[in-house]
This record gives sequence, C-alpha cells and structure tokens, in this order.
Amino acid sequence: MPNFGALADLHSSLSGMSNSRKKKQVNDLATKLGIDVMAGDYDLGAEEMSTTFMARAKEAGKSEAEI
Repeated sequence: MPNFGALADLHSSLSGMSNSRKKKQVNDLATKLGIDVMAGDYDLGAEEMSTTFMARAKEAGKSEAEI
C-alpha cells in the first residue's frame, strides 16, 4: 500500500519549488525592466504579465528600445 503521507510531502515540495522558481523569474524580469513587483503579480499568466510589466516600464519612463 502506498505511503500517502510521503506522496503528499513530495507534492508539497515540488509545488514549493515551482512557486519559488516562478517568483524568481518574475523578480528577475521586474529587475531587468526597472520596475517593482506588486501584489498579485505572481498570479498573472505569462501574456498578462508581459503586458502589465511593459506598461509599468513605459510609465516609469522606459523607451521601447530599453524594454
């Protein structure tokens, strides 16, 4: 019989690693664009995040070439 506790622990660990990786990627992108990460940014999909971050970068005075 499978050890469901161990399976749950493994799932939790993998989920945590995935979330940490996404947070790092979001933070790295925000740093490259010179913007701050705001609440809810980690929950955005890829396309929405790109649009949102590019708009913030333009508001911060970045040109199309800089972005």
